[in-house]
Amino acid sequence: MVGNSLDEIRPVIRFAEPPWNEQSAPWRQIEAQLRPDHLAREIRQAMSRLDLTPLYNSYAGRGKAPHRPDLMLAIVLFELQRGQRKPSQWFQDTHENCALWWLGFGIRPSRSCWYEFRDRTEPFLDPLNAQVLHQAVAEELTRVARGALDGSTVAANASRWRLLNPERLTERVAHLEAACHADTQEHAPDEVPAWMAKTPPSRRAQHARYSQAQAHLTVLQAANQRHPPSERRAPDQIVVSTSDPEAALGMDKDHVFRPLYTIATVRDVDSPLILSYDVFAQATDAATLPPMLERTEPMTGRRLQDVLVDSGYVTGIDLALCVHAGVTLYGPWKTNDVRVPKAAPLFTKAQFQWLPELET
Repeated sequence: MVGNSLDEIRPVIRFAEPPWNEQSAPWRQIEAQLRPDHLAREIRQAMSRLDLTPLYNSYAGRGKAPHRPDLMLAIVLFELQRGQRKPSQWFQDTHENCALWWLGFGIRPSRSCWYEFRDRTEPFLDPLNAQVLHQAVAEELTRVARGALDGSTVAANASRWRLLNPERLTERVAHLEAACHADTQEHAPDEVPAWMAKTPPSRRAQHARYSQAQAHLTVLQAANQRHPPSERRAPDQIVVSTSDPEAALGMDKDHVFRPLYTIATVRDVDSPLILSYDVFAQATDAATLPPMLERTEPMTGRRLQDVLVDSGYVTGIDLALCVHAGVTLYGPWKTNDVRVPKAAPLFTKAQFQWLPELET
């Protein structure tokens, strides 16, 4: 499936034929309006170089014929380049954007179809990105010699107002277990608090999520007990998010305490490519250098020689790791330890003299 145009791919599994083809009048009218360097044309050309066989094979071939995944992937790539990351927005844009009609030959999948496709493609993201990076290396667009590693915290898809300590979490889990038991007996729960889901299926899902939060809270409590007594927090001060139990808790860039993730990327210094990426359930960059170096080699087929970092990565452990891996680490040494002199005290009103002639 490499090297063919989108309409030339003939998968074994039967897929629904798109409403248009390259001979359709609507498609040709839109095609005449797209400028030569339009993003849709670039994506269509790039898609012809991807091997989508694993993605095609992920379909079972039963039930209603699905939309062609190559057309849906092309639309998703177009939307991501425009900053549209939600499947609900993809659904809306396929009804409004003529460039997407041209790119997808007129397909307009349902909202649920877009969400299902997002989940389906998740296992194939690394292989597809690795294809692009290996092709870039083969065509000498990059040597994968120098990379810049950095991380940034992002807010988790979880409310910062719904953080529970062990006592409250245990109480809610008990309420959920009683409600789920009543559901199995086909009896409505005696009491449904405002925080509890309103239907039996959603209560079962909520109970599973709360149980996950309870297990994660147990891990946090055990880690807290390993701290020195001077750094140990009271057990009731350890909280967890029930919306996203895995997310770490910390201060974001606006100094708001909330559930967070850290996104780390290794960017190629000599090209616009991102050589590797990962998401960590923590609020800092600590200990992310080793896994990022490990991911870069299989993604690109080569090993980095030089890595540029900020002062947070210049630690004894990271330096020892780079020596063992044959990587030269460039970063500022202990810049966070430099003491900034205190600001001069503010002037008081008594130190100013009024000049009547100047009214100053």
